[in-house]
Amino acid sequence: MLAACVALIAATPRPLPGGLPWTKTQLAQLQHTIGTLLKEPALRGAQVGFIAADTTRGTLLYSRNADQEFMPASNFKLLVGSAALHVLGPNFSYVTSVLADRAPADGVIAGNLYLRGGGDALLSAADLNAAAVALRAAGVKHIDGDLIADATHDDAQRYGYGWSWDDLPYYYAPVVSALELEDGVVHITMVPGASVGAPVSLRVDPQTDAFTIENNVQTGPAGSQDTSDVVRAWNAPNQIALTGSYPLGAKPSGDIAATVPDPESYASDVFAHALAAQGITLTGKIHDGKTPPHSTVLWSHDSFPMPVMMQRFWYPSDNLMGELLLKELGVALRGEPGTDDNGRIVEERYLRSIGVDPATVSITDGSGLSSYDRITPRDLFMILQSDWNSSYRNIVIDALPLAGVRGTLRHSFLGTPAQGKIYAKTGSISHVRTISGFIQTKTHGVVTFSFLVNQWMDADHPGGAAALARLRGAVLSAIASQ
Repeated sequence: MLAACVALIAATPRPLPGGLPWTKTQLAQLQHTIGTLLKEPALRGAQVGFIAADTTRGTLLYSRNADQEFMPASNFKLLVGSAALHVLGPNFSYVTSVLADRAPADGVIAGNLYLRGGGDALLSAADLNAAAVALRAAGVKHIDGDLIADATHDDAQRYGYGWSWDDLPYYYAPVVSALELEDGVVHITMVPGASVGAPVSLRVDPQTDAFTIENNVQTGPAGSQDTSDVVRAWNAPNQIALTGSYPLGAKPSGDIAATVPDPESYASDVFAHALAAQGITLTGKIHDGKTPPHSTVLWSHDSFPMPVMMQRFWYPSDNLMGELLLKELGVALRGEPGTDDNGRIVEERYLRSIGVDPATVSITDGSGLSSYDRITPRDLFMILQSDWNSSYRNIVIDALPLAGVRGTLRHSFLGTPAQGKIYAKTGSISHVRTISGFIQTKTHGVVTFSFLVNQWMDADHPGGAAALARLRGAVLSAIASQ
């Protein structure tokens, strides 16, 4: 995966500064074009904020409601990601460790074994298997104590304030913990049964006993609608339920990626299975706890380095990574445990350092999933301008989705002048569509922009989403073609 990311970046041109100055005639024509487009029915009744300016010269191309506050959705990830680059630095990585009360002797650990999370959302079952293999290679055969899951690097706040409760079973609203596994989800694939009414079969990876999966999905008639869904009932905290129907004769489903109810139990249970597969036995129980000072490190794992982590964060718009970065900023400020409150203090200091008044920003979470988050188009513009003028420019550019090429913009603006020219972060929650980033123009160099839409009511109307996508493409293409 790392090699693939590097290869993609190497093959993708970055936007180039400079170019020709803008004439008064060009500016007038562009402003007329954008102003006309923003009056189209696709935006009827919506709150629209837009700002675009020449990245190098500062020439203002267009501005509308640039200082009004908007719900940013995942555009808010630009704030926590950029703050993390500046505060934690490009060499930062999370560390996950396996420790013991004392070093093994004659193949036995006389005491407890600890799996300590450091905030890595992308820790995988393969990583934990590697840890078990390393212990076996070091001669460990038995643990005469407990296996303890340690998530105390961060606090115990499980969800962001202002998150919608009906999002919680799905991959984009995971339980937040310093000890995560597989981005906070279990991978489930459905295969239809042999006849209508038969239960579907499930493939689950990784295998775990940390929770139960109740399969209530039946095989529907061939060609019927897939109505399968994930449910996590409030009164069944250790259960994931699947409901609905899946059509007869259909191919195996994609990854359902259901969020797990207890990340620490999930990670420690998968690790226990990996240890058992290596013939390492355990006398005690598996439970949560804290690693004592001066414990012996038996294995450690570094996360992806920050440049690659930013790609894994912004390309797919990973909410869990945003939450853990916010808490990590809190660790940088005041040590463990990382908290949202301390992370917000760091973000506010960062905003002041780049000329943004924190009073114009309401910071509730790191991902933008909260309905309480607010920011102005100008603030996002300033964050992007600061990134462009910093030593981290290329890291940011390489981590942004690119129209028609990668990330959440891979299938956007195809066949338009914006294809391959828009490096930008997108955002989408109910009644909100946002996009902010950089545009490589034809002759004028790079343009920085932020285009935020709130109170948009056409998402569920036939053709509404397509109409807004065409409008955004037309606005950004009008700039890119200059």
